[in-house]
Amino acid sequence: MIISDISDISRSQPTILWDFGGTLVHFTNWRGALMDVLDEYEPGHGIDQEQIRPLLRDGFPWHKPEESHLHLSQPEAWWANLEPLFVKTYQRVGFNTKRSRFLAKQVRRHMIDHRRYILYEDTIPVLKYLVENGWRHVILSNHMPELPEVVKALGLSQFIEACFVSAVTGYEKPNPEAFRIALSALGNPGAIWMVGDNFISDIKGAETAGIPAILVHSSEPGDVKYRANNLFDAAKIIRENQLVQSASPFSNT
Repeated sequence: MIISDISDISRSQPTILWDFGGTLVHFTNWRGALMDVLDEYEPGHGIDQEQIRPLLRDGFPWHKPEESHLHLSQPEAWWANLEPLFVKTYQRVGFNTKRSRFLAKQVRRHMIDHRRYILYEDTIPVLKYLVENGWRHVILSNHMPELPEVVKALGLSQFIEACFVSAVTGYEKPNPEAFRIALSALGNPGAIWMVGDNFISDIKGAETAGIPAILVHSSEPGDVKYRANNLFDAAKIIRENQLVQSASPFSNT
């Protein structure tokens, strides 16, 4: 079960920080949710995702990770901040203001539906394997406030001990504060990894915080020390380096 009181979890246990979308589940984009709303309420709309794609390239909190978003740390405030972006998007593909406002309010329902999120086939086997080898799993994600509920609905709560979600903490990766908050709550474990699919947010962000990181499910170019094609490969990297990590713990601040 994903705990709500982080003080209840064991301290200093070897820990893996996992990104969510594109890492544990196939990437689910926001434009897909906007399209699903159109499919539901505007059948035969004739709009495709490529029309929506450029309209969502700015406006989410993670587009400005250098800024804190503590004022959005309540679910209603977080979603209310995004609604104007959705309204504008629907307007720009041809809907009037009244209809755009109605459609925009439906996006949340589609995004929090756990059926949108498809686990990679190796997600559960790898999480289980690593738990059996002494590792604690924690999610650190730039995501919506309802992510813990989605994680639970996907059957991952038996493996994931805690979720640190930017919509709640107010800081998005690669902001160092996003990592500091998680590390502090987890007792600054000496043996720790970050696994994610984004070179900047996950890999560079983690390395800046002193955390070794594995880039997975990504062909992004960049100076990456650890790269894995899938989660099995990521687990192998972690296991091969486990003794080194345990023998030489580093301090995180």
